[in-house]
Amino acid sequence: MAWGWSHSPEAYANAEANLRSLPPEDLAVIFAEWRAAQSKGGVIRDTEDFCLRKYERALTWASRQDPEHLADWIWDRASDAATCDNGGFHAWVCPSGCHCVSFDSEGSEDAN
Repeated sequence: MAWGWSHSPEAYANAEANLRSLPPEDLAVIFAEWRAAQSKGGVIRDTEDFCLRKYERALTWASRQDPEHLADWIWDRASDAATCDNGGFHAWVCPSGCHCVSFDSEGSEDAN
């Protein structure tokens, strides 16, 4: 079960900073997961509609991009979705919740 975000501005700033501290390889994977889950209109599809071909193309493209650009793009999607784990401790930064970052300032945590 997932919850919606209902945190302080400081918690959102921490989550964004934690996202930005992830390794570039993780950012590329997260970017590719978002792209694979998007329909042509940009709407996130059900996770069962995940398109592997789209994921692989997006991963190849993302691996050559500036990590800051990827983090900006990911944060926009994650904050629009505003989903977190049950308890509200970790923000989902991918569409299915397999990649998460803490709302605490202690650093990033990948809750895979």
